[in-house]
Amino acid sequence: MLNRKHIAMPVIGIFCITLLLSACGAEKDKPRTLQQTIPIYKTEEEYQAQLGETAPLFESHPDDYIVHQWPEEQTGISRPYGICVVDDYAYVCDFDNSCIVKLDMEGNPVASYGEQGTEEGNFSNPTAITCHDGLLYVLDQGNYRVQIFDMEMNYQREESYKPVTFQPRDYLQDIAVDKDGIIFLSVWTNANTYAVYYISDERLMAVNPRISGCLAEYQGEIYAMNTFEYSTILSNGSTSLGATYMSMGANFFLKCTPAGLEQLAELPYKYTPSDFCIVDDMIYAISLHGYERQIDRITMDGQLDSAVHVFETSPERDWSKVTVEPTTFPFYLDVVDDDHIYAVDSLWKTIYYFEKR
Repeated sequence: MLNRKHIAMPVIGIFCITLLLSACGAEKDKPRTLQQTIPIYKTEEEYQAQLGETAPLFESHPDDYIVHQWPEEQTGISRPYGICVVDDYAYVCDFDNSCIVKLDMEGNPVASYGEQGTEEGNFSNPTAITCHDGLLYVLDQGNYRVQIFDMEMNYQREESYKPVTFQPRDYLQDIAVDKDGIIFLSVWTNANTYAVYYISDERLMAVNPRISGCLAEYQGEIYAMNTFEYSTILSNGSTSLGATYMSMGANFFLKCTPAGLEQLAELPYKYTPSDFCIVDDMIYAISLHGYERQIDRITMDGQLDSAVHVFETSPERDWSKVTVEPTTFPFYLDVVDDDHIYAVDSLWKTIYYFEKR
């Protein structure tokens, strides 16, 4: 005779299986969320399947802007990185020449500040620049400091930090300053040192969860977007046990404080933002979706609104240059307003100025 225990076990088993299947179905419908623990562990089949997934972005853009191109021959900038436009002048980091170049609105050089060196006002491969409370903050990443200047590039002070070792050709690449004057820095890298950092007592403090991505300040708050998804592939009898991959994946719009990252919205899958700005409650972002670059407007809840510009893919471009650039070569963006948008393509040493017709 079966006792109650023998009867109960199959019933409990069936009940558990039902709950599990129900949970799986519910999970499928859930929006993606930022992983608290990165990397994400997948089988190699799951990883390869993910690489095949995509969502279409804009294939064309309205002819709303006059597009001005300022090449190296005009600006004299050997390798442009971060850009900050204030009072009809563009301040651009020249990574190779370790200086800041001031351009007029025609893209012509007006002045150059600094040279290779550790002294006040000199730089070592500066990568990013931003304006906060009427002062210019320059990420002097090769000297492990942020130098702060007035609008005439007169040295005011600096915030130094102990160095973090990244992989070759990976650097701290973006900067933003919040209403309290806290300086945030970010990096694109597939090393274990990827994170958004903030400077505290001459140390870089990582913000959790860790992401590789870009930053923007808006109304005194700091926002971030993750550029890549990290996957550690588990063994399935093939060769990739423990290998870490950096891939396009789930991208998010996040609020950033020293206490951590708060997910605000999910971006279009594999959007892969390289930089973004927020103006009048609208996000402007450069996408590297499929490494085909475009500038788009995105709503604050993460929805594609419209295309500003879709860059042409030119067969004449020399992709061999990638080998001497950062592993994930940067693009920078600065938006004054919807009528005046600036983008930097460091790989092709070109600055774009989009002027509304």
